[in-house]
Amino acid sequence: MTFAASWTEARRLQSIELSLIRQVMQSAPPNAINLALGELGFAMPSALKEQAIRLLNEGNPAYTPNAGLPELRFAVAETHKALPEEVLITNGAEEAVFIALLSILNPGDVIAIPDPDYTAYPAIARILDAQVRRLPFGENFTTIDWENWERLLAGCKVIILSAPSNPSGFCFSDETATRFAELVQRHSTLVIVDEIYSRLWFDETPLSLETYIPNLIRIGGLSKSHLLSGWRLGWIIAPQRLCLSFTKARQYISTCSNWLSQKLATFALSDEGLQLAESVRLQLKANRDWLRCCFSVALPARINALHFPPATPYILMKTPEPLPYCQQAAQNGVVLVPGQAFGQQSQGWVRLNFGVEIKMLNRAIELLA
Repeated sequence: MTFAASWTEARRLQSIELSLIRQVMQSAPPNAINLALGELGFAMPSALKEQAIRLLNEGNPAYTPNAGLPELRFAVAETHKALPEEVLITNGAEEAVFIALLSILNPGDVIAIPDPDYTAYPAIARILDAQVRRLPFGENFTTIDWENWERLLAGCKVIILSAPSNPSGFCFSDETATRFAELVQRHSTLVIVDEIYSRLWFDETPLSLETYIPNLIRIGGLSKSHLLSGWRLGWIIAPQRLCLSFTKARQYISTCSNWLSQKLATFALSDEGLQLAESVRLQLKANRDWLRCCFSVALPARINALHFPPATPYILMKTPEPLPYCQQAAQNGVVLVPGQAFGQQSQGWVRLNFGVEIKMLNRAIELLA
């Protein structure tokens, strides 16, 4: 028997499929308007492009330290009230999630994940042979059944969540952050918070959990805030003893991050670079306001309700048959994501990413109508 004939996929991957987001995308025509991916479709700021060219002309790309360039670690630490020794630079936020979970979870450990939340969290946990326990939000995505979460968190080693939440945009208030901190402290549960959407807010800056939870592990990056998704630049902020473990794991996953991406990220976190992020936020807010006005006149066909969150580039649209709706929308030239991709609580919803150029968004709404 030849190797090819006897080969079988590793067991850790046999229960894993491409995310529903990618599956829906594959069924769409090549010229479809993509409102499915978690990526803003605005043009990269010209100041960032010009800075990248200068850096490349003046520098010599090479391997960097496993934990990242010292100047970038300092910049991340400074903007997040941390120490450089507590920062690990990664290839995007998703690699940061993988590194953190790989370093913490043993086979059989229980990990808690809110429902709904980002699709990669349970998939990575299952690859690592961990047991996944979902913590449901209320039906309107803005409330938490604390007694239920108390019961479900028993025995959980880790909880990972996005805040602001993907896809619901849930943001903590002082009251909910305090209750959440008390809850995880009672269960001695380690908290990993993915803050990738923290700069994409509309009316009020999202509250950070850093002042509420000791030994918090924070994940972030520049893909959303600076339109640098293709540059694959993220980070982990964690207590130094954990950061050392993460760095050790990272060495054998991807060694280090791209030299040019790190150099550009250092500029992106400067005062000038953060002004560029603010312009992205305002552009996104203008889209949200336009869409809200548009939907106040008429909802798209077969849509019964809308959920506009206080942050993130998404809205949720309620429809009786989300998957057939997305399939029909894709055939009509608009790619959306059925809410079931993110958990049970969002099964009756469809996620729409409104972070694209306004002309494209307008055309997509016309096609949905």
